[in-house]
Amino acid sequence: MVHEVIVKPWMAAQYREGMTKLKSACEQHKTSFGWQTIGHDDGSYIYLSPMKDFSQLGTNVFEELRTKMGAEALGKIWAQLDECTVSSTDYVVALLPELSYMKPAADENARTVTHWYPLPGKDAEARTILAEWKKLYESKKSPAGYRVYAVVYGREHSYALVSWGKDAVDMATKVKKSNEILGEENQKMWAKTELITKKYHNIKAWVMPNFSYVPAK
Repeated sequence: MVHEVIVKPWMAAQYREGMTKLKSACEQHKTSFGWQTIGHDDGSYIYLSPMKDFSQLGTNVFEELRTKMGAEALGKIWAQLDECTVSSTDYVVALLPELSYMKPAADENARTVTHWYPLPGKDAEARTILAEWKKLYESKKSPAGYRVYAVVYGREHSYALVSWGKDAVDMATKVKKSNEILGEENQKMWAKTELITKKYHNIKAWVMPNFSYVPAK
């Protein structure tokens, strides 16, 4: 599950204060629902939570916290967050490990996300191309890893290709080395990808452990 929030820039500090209160409340009451927070360089945030099945979309995941701390106390936190929010949306993504290459290390919290929208009716070709990209990266032993997610519910079908590094400089260094290693084959694959591409855009992001909550197992 992905919960995406657009925050008013002039109220960003107040919003982060509210996120801290929410995390602290979950830690204090040892709730079972957790999330990973990711901030984007356009001031938006997304909250990623594991999902067993689609029936979870119809449930209040914070009901346990409301019961434990009380509706009034939790309501004050929601009111603070809502005051700082322009809009929010919810959708569902699925990780595609068979099309992903490598995994980030624990200290690699910087992210670059490429949102890729194939042309209508080209999804089968898109999956084939993603498999070819992975094969190329594996064969050349590229130092730049990425994970592929598919948007499966709640918004226009697309893919999110997420790469990582310790910081922006580390990411740029990995991409530069990868481009050198892949050489002309990289350009040929991109030209092939463009032929079935409706649109795409990139955004910088970072994992925010201080605003994330991982419940005890």
